[in-house]
Amino acid sequence: MDGYSDWLESKHSARVWLDHAMMALCQFATIKPIRKDKTYNGRNFKEYNYGIYTESQSGDIKYLPTTHVSHRNLQSKFREILEEGVSPCEILWEVRRSLSDYGDWYIYTFIPLYSKGWIAERDRPALFGDINTWEI
Repeated sequence: MDGYSDWLESKHSARVWLDHAMMALCQFATIKPIRKDKTYNGRNFKEYNYGIYTESQSGDIKYLPTTHVSHRNLQSKFREILEEGVSPCEILWEVRRSLSDYGDWYIYTFIPLYSKGWIAERDRPALFGDINTWEI
């Protein structure tokens, strides 16, 4: 499942994101995000950065920043998949970005495809493991 990808990459770090109404595939490196405290327009919020693989040709981990809403929804999906006896990091995911119904921010929607992922388990961090934070 290779081909065109809508992932946009930072020139300054390993961060990736999607533009409005874009879609791409990814594989999670681990299900434990890196949490960062942020401020935007005078409001404090938490940002959750997930380590993902964005292509099959490279084992490089990129970092996808998500809002609390996207993070909460994704963790719920992880729990459901783990209850099925499958590792969420073994499969490919479809990721879409859209405008939230509740405000002026974008959220990500994650759909598990249950297709075999690009990166084998032996080449990924542990399921609940930590990943490098200096690249974000």
